Amino acid sequence: MSLISIHSIRMAFGGAPVLDDISLDIQKGQRICLLGRNGVGKSTLLKIIARELSPNAGTIVFAPGVRVAYLPQDALSDMTGSIYEIVAHGAGRTKPVIERVIHQMRLKADADFSALSGGMRRRALLARELAGEPELLLLDEPTNHLDIGSISWIESFLLNSRLTTLFITHDRTLLKRLATRIIELDRGRLIDWSCDYGTFL
Repeated sequence: MSLISIHSIRMAFGGAPVLDDISLDIQKGQRICLLGRNGVGKSTLLKIIARELSPNAGTIVFAPGVRVAYLPQDALSDMTGSIYEIVAHGAGRTKPVIERVIHQMRLKADADFSALSGGMRRRALLARELAGEPELLLLDEPTNHLDIGSISWIESFLLNSRLTTLFITHDRTLLKRLATRIIELDRGRLIDWSCDYGTFL
């Protein structure tokens, strides 16, 4: 089942396009890693899929009612309040769902968000996105600011959750464990390898 179909999108910021005639189909259950050098437009593509940016040209077709969650690379927010309040932020999230996600993420509901380490803040913000019960999870460098234990935990969580995931990472261990499909962005063009990391290498 196709969750999102991208057709011939183009994006430029005043110079050469960072995305040039990009097409991509994201199927339910895939864990897709987006590879590419720094500055080639990987984060831009995620922001377009998350509807935070609009491409200059092309179309994106979302499956009816599909919910997309996005955790950006710089998601070390200065929000204040308890973890429960942070996770509950936003409409349509019921108390049982919020409590379940907080438990799954091994967080303390009454902990002060502003007093958390960088890694725990990212975990709480990921919980906030998961509380919306998305069909597609977009992650930009999800292991940034995480210690080794937290990285191992998030790897296991994503494997067990079976969530459709599109992620950017420089963490080769995470990439090797998670990715069922590799796509590579190079000079504005997207190459779809449709394989895991071992086969890609």
